Amino acid sequence: MHRSIVLFDFDGTLADTFETGAALINEFAGRFGYKTIDFAKNRNLSARELVKLSGVRWWQIPRLVRFFRKESARNAYNIQPCQGVPEMLRNISQSADLGILTTNTTHAVECFLRNHNLESYFGYVKTGVPLFGKRRALGSAVRLLQKKYTLILYVGDEIRDIEACRAAGVEIISVSWGFNAHEVLAEANPSVAKSAGELEQLIVRRIDA
Repeated sequence: MHRSIVLFDFDGTLADTFETGAALINEFAGRFGYKTIDFAKNRNLSARELVKLSGVRWWQIPRLVRFFRKESARNAYNIQPCQGVPEMLRNISQSADLGILTTNTTHAVECFLRNHNLESYFGYVKTGVPLFGKRRALGSAVRLLQKKYTLILYVGDEIRDIEACRAAGVEIISVSWGFNAHEVLAEANPSVAKSAGELEQLIVRRIDA
């Protein structure tokens, strides 16, 4: 057993789902009565800010999350990994245990891991985390995992990941190829990777510290 575990976000971090997810959300804007959003031009906004921009009411969020999880599941078998991710995971697994903590569904994650032969890398998987419930989920993960590991590290692509990790007392490395842009992530977190190779270097450096 390794002394460190690296927990990964799924969408936009391991899985290349940004464009399909944005298109899906805009496709149903008329049906649910919110505004469409140019996600590519608003990568500096947090998830909360985008919710406000879209006009979605907070009480609508649970229903919308359930709906989009169900719709996304239809495309689960077509999800591709972000560039360089499989090789990065293979290399990191030599010096740390790996896990996933995500808002996406068990079905989507299992399909992705199975289709790309990544199942063996992950010993801890937590799915179905509420959209704004990562702080609590991370707290639960820490209570469980700190019995086995001296270092728990999280990797995510959003401002809300940074906020959740800070609240839960978890170290985080951000990646800039997903939901939020490099500039806004770097303002909140000095540790930001622009590529899977750079992420690997940052993780190994922290593990070896």
